[in-house]
Amino acid sequence: MKKYILIVILLIINSGILFARNGDGGYAGAFLRMGMGARAKAMGDAFTAIPEGAIAGFYNPALLPHLQERQVVASYSFLPLDRSLDYVGFAMPLHPAAKEGKRGNPLKAGVALGWVHAGTDKIYGTNSNGQFIGDLSNSEHAFYLSFAIRPADKLSIGVSGKVLYNRMPGLQTDNSALTSTGFGMDFGIFLTPRKNVMLGFVVRDNMSKYTWNTDKVFERGTSTVYKFPKVTRAAIAYRIPQEWLLLAFEAETSDKQNPRYHYGMEFTYKPVGAIQLGLDDNMPTFGLGLKFNVLSKTTLINYAFVVNDVTPGSDHIFTWAFNF
Repeated sequence: MKKYILIVILLIINSGILFARNGDGGYAGAFLRMGMGARAKAMGDAFTAIPEGAIAGFYNPALLPHLQERQVVASYSFLPLDRSLDYVGFAMPLHPAAKEGKRGNPLKAGVALGWVHAGTDKIYGTNSNGQFIGDLSNSEHAFYLSFAIRPADKLSIGVSGKVLYNRMPGLQTDNSALTSTGFGMDFGIFLTPRKNVMLGFVVRDNMSKYTWNTDKVFERGTSTVYKFPKVTRAAIAYRIPQEWLLLAFEAETSDKQNPRYHYGMEFTYKPVGAIQLGLDDNMPTFGLGLKFNVLSKTTLINYAFVVNDVTPGSDHIFTWAFNF
């Protein structure tokens, strides 16, 4: 009977409506446009020009050579409607020591690995007669590898390759999972024209898409391609000389959606942590970060509260990061 599942359910899941945010519904890959990590989300999702932490590999790969430490990070988002959004990442700068007797400094670089997972379950499944056939579920994954070089003190460039995987179990006539894979790339630039002034530019989801074949789901199955919107972000960030205040602004456009604007600020008290405030496309955000040492290494715990104008309730994001 599952081959008669209403096609609207399949289209809703595939198009990304389940992870809609301010107009993302109807376009594939929405989970990659929701932002990642509590600190970044608390700053209004304005993080493309902030070279701090492993999350930099997600927002702009060109930030990686400017990292000061290696970091492991894990993030979990509590979202309404039984949805989840998770991130695990690792990033490290590559700063080779200068060889004795050679002029100039060696080329600096950075590398990052990341995994993004989005999922939802308890989707009420029916056949064409409206009869309940069981709960459905969906999970999406993006596996990142990012690399960047710093050819000049004030300039770095980076690229991310990501493997995409979408899975809906038990939908085919043999009760196997319906799956789709894809590949995409992000390209980024980072500039520091003056001290404490940071500029970032990134183009995301070049070539990203899902290709679905429903021959084993419906009697007249088809092959359909869902392209991700190509997103462009331009950002500026400024940290005052006293370093207790960080300001950030981003403009975001895509080939399918209206422009969006992101504003963020962070007040830092270094011995303890920080407070973040922001506007994510006019939706207010708030966050709190705590800093402490474990085994003489810095550990960071961040929380973000994000008002959601698409689904009932708000988003709650928790992130743990460990520097070493």
